Amino acid sequence: MMRKTVNPANCNQMFTTVNHSVEATPYLTWESCNDSRFDFECAPPEPLHNFLPGWFKNLRGNITEYLPEGFGADHTIRHCVGFRGLVDIGYAMPLPVPVGGWQTHFASGNLHPEMMHGTPWADCPGTPEGGWHDPTETSTGRDFSPYRYRMKLLFWPWRAKMAPGWRMMILPNPWEWSPHWQAFAGAPGANYQINNSNTGLGNYSTWGTPIDNSYNYFNIETVLAVHREHVIPAGTVTFWAVPVYEPQENNHAN
Repeated sequence: MMRKTVNPANCNQMFTTVNHSVEATPYLTWESCNDSRFDFECAPPEPLHNFLPGWFKNLRGNITEYLPEGFGADHTIRHCVGFRGLVDIGYAMPLPVPVGGWQTHFASGNLHPEMMHGTPWADCPGTPEGGWHDPTETSTGRDFSPYRYRMKLLFWPWRAKMAPGWRMMILPNPWEWSPHWQAFAGAPGANYQINNSNTGLGNYSTWGTPIDNSYNYFNIETVLAVHREHVIPAGTVTFWAVPVYEPQENNHAN
């Protein structure tokens, strides 16, 4: 199986089921799997500054453009050093395909809303009369689950290979606000569940590149709650992958 090193400046090219290696920094390399069940093209994670939301791109720096009487220093958040600092701390991947109710290798439905009991995502108002209007259900157009949201587990065809002392934290995209879906955070330990072939973490997908035990590896796996009457369109950025330096994070196999 071919292994290819890619210039990060060309990360808009697409990748399918051939092993690729993209060195993002001296401490982070992205590796793709070679699993044919990922039947779509998916570019590697890219820096967050490539995914500035439209509302921010269109935002003027002077608040008097929107509030003629002004406010404080007349600045919008274009002048906020905290907000501006976010664009340099991590990476993102837009959804390569829409995510709704259907089951795929990429977006499985192996989670239950009651796993988050006590939150809005476990809301169980009962089945509406006639069922939910499910845009993903092609046979009847109705979904008779009593739960308002589906919990979707997304398995991305890329993983992070990181130098010792580094780990990867997954965060919801804080630049997106939707009443129809919610992403969740996670930060697993390094090298959890290395498979018997020493090629991957877990056995869900097929990886052709062996694990190098002197590095920390992290699958990119994310969780979404999706309203039963909504489909998240392809191209939506739902999560951030943020490298974190923790000296104690040195090749922990869990």
